[in-house]
Amino acid sequence: MDMLVKALLQIDISPELRPNPQLFEGWMLPVFLLILINIAYVRISYERRLDRLFSSLLRIQILRQIMREELVFSHRASVLLFLNFCLAVALIAYSLLKYLELPLPLGGDWMGFSLITAAVAMLYLGKLALSRFFRWVFEDEGLIREYLFEVFLVNKAFGISAIPLALALAFLNVGNLWPIFLLAGLLALTAILFRLVQGMRMASAYRISPLYIILYLCTLEILPLLLIAKALHRSFV
Repeated sequence: MDMLVKALLQIDISPELRPNPQLFEGWMLPVFLLILINIAYVRISYERRLDRLFSSLLRIQILRQIMREELVFSHRASVLLFLNFCLAVALIAYSLLKYLELPLPLGGDWMGFSLITAAVAMLYLGKLALSRFFRWVFEDEGLIREYLFEVFLVNKAFGISAIPLALALAFLNVGNLWPIFLLAGLLALTAILFRLVQGMRMASAYRISPLYIILYLCTLEILPLLLIAKALHRSFV
């Protein structure tokens, strides 16, 4: 922990011009347009549902009501917002790799970006599939499904919030982009902690054994983060 703090303190966040001031690549423009079109379509076509969805972030009663009334994971609005989340995360991850001059997947360009997007999508779709196994093992009455819906909902909110950061990384003409990357990291950490707290609140209502909660969180929440951190550590070493 001390080493992480020292590393963060050593980062120079003062603005300065750099020889190649932009991380923008031509294929990013259609991606940003797709994201904005998706958000506009969902906002116009599903305004009432969108308001209810984000109201359920804090109010678990609304979340449960939505889950009783609709196909929450396969609804068109949910699919489009999940796509936006994957694209926004992939844009930030691609920008970070390029900014640090680390090897880009498939040599970079839109193919490398597509691979990162697919990896993010597969991570959460795999989590969705694995949750079905846990529901069977624990004879779950609905807690895991509720928590997973909360996870995807937080991700959708994060995807929308991260769009301005992705735009800034692509178009901002400054030499030091670390403040934006740190802000993106702080936003992601806040989202993860928030959904963990919400998960504990849901578990208390079901009177679930703390052992089951810890096992589930370690498998589907903490383990993927540790694997990502290990991969990043290998990239820097």
